[in-house]
Amino acid sequence: MKRFILLIGLALTFTSAVAIEEVAPYKFDANSMKFTLTGCTNLPKDYQSACKYSEKMMLKAKETFKTEKKIQYYEKILKKNPRYMPAVYELMFLYAKNFQAQEVYNYAKQLRTLNTTNVIPPDMITDIIARSCFQLNRFQEAANEFETIKDFNIASRNYLILAETYLKLVDYENAIKYASKIPPENHNYYNALEFLYISYYNLGDTQTAYKYAKELNRLKPLDAKNYLRLAYCCGNNNVQKLNYLYKAKEILLKQPDQELYKTDKLIAGIEQIKIDNAHKNITDFVVKPDWQKNFIENSPDMNFYIKNWSKPQDEFFKTANNCIAKYHGNNLVKCFEALNNSEEKRIQELKEELKEIKELQKQREQELMMQKMLLLQQQMNYNRYYYYPYRYLYSPYFYW
Repeated sequence: MKRFILLIGLALTFTSAVAIEEVAPYKFDANSMKFTLTGCTNLPKDYQSACKYSEKMMLKAKETFKTEKKIQYYEKILKKNPRYMPAVYELMFLYAKNFQAQEVYNYAKQLRTLNTTNVIPPDMITDIIARSCFQLNRFQEAANEFETIKDFNIASRNYLILAETYLKLVDYENAIKYASKIPPENHNYYNALEFLYISYYNLGDTQTAYKYAKELNRLKPLDAKNYLRLAYCCGNNNVQKLNYLYKAKEILLKQPDQELYKTDKLIAGIEQIKIDNAHKNITDFVVKPDWQKNFIENSPDMNFYIKNWSKPQDEFFKTANNCIAKYHGNNLVKCFEALNNSEEKRIQELKEELKEIKELQKQREQELMMQKMLLLQQQMNYNRYYYYPYRYLYSPYFYW
């Protein structure tokens, strides 16, 4: 390891560092990313006291498993010897372990100031500062720091986070630049494809976005989100879009999440167009079947929604499409009327069910309130029994 000149704080009474041209009492191994203490004997006698104290505290910090204790030992070192880099370094990583980005940032900046002779490779410190900035949502500063890294290994390791940083900054060109650098064999490749899809889609290049959506779908064909991405890139091709949406829904019904609501809404919007167009050609009067007019957004939970809205929506449009495909004129009118009547009956029954659910929910809330009141009363009785003033408990019998 390269020998170097170190500025080191000396005694408690010193308020500024004193420059000495000696071998520092520690060295840094970039491979293990650790400091090794090399002893204080090579330092002038006036400096050895502070050095030995620092080494003693470093050993104590190493021996304890309590984070709070470690921090205390390192802070004691810096109080006496504020330029002792191993203590600053260890504090920085202790706070990183606890995801305290602001403290990590502060100590990394302090380390950069102390690292005048490049004891630690400068790009390693820059990497930590940049990542801290990202965690603190200071994306422009993060990008500026990342861009200064010259070490290829560190820089390439940051391509994904740099792409995401530029995505946060709505700088899609640079997001594409860095996401494109990640090769297929890299474990970040899938995430890079997601950033490429988002960037091209937001730039309005749906054709290229569609290419990346297809690759994402190839890698994760059981992820409903990838079918939705394909659907978003279909433009006016409603047949293809519906195909992707129904595939997404098929997965979402097996693994329900909030995307199901959005998917159903998209499907309904496209399917309704078919009914609208068929209704325009009918000369006789018939109420147009309209799913959105029937839909009530008050499902108490996802299971209720799937049973009473999501699956019935499929049946509603399946029936409507069969009517349109098989019948014309008066027969189509009768088919639409039958669909409307069936749906009206179902909705009425559903409203009654929802009413019962609300009443049961109200009843449960009242029961919970009563339970809380009983518990409160019991606690009051307990307090009254055990904490009744002694002067009453020990008063003569005739007091009562």
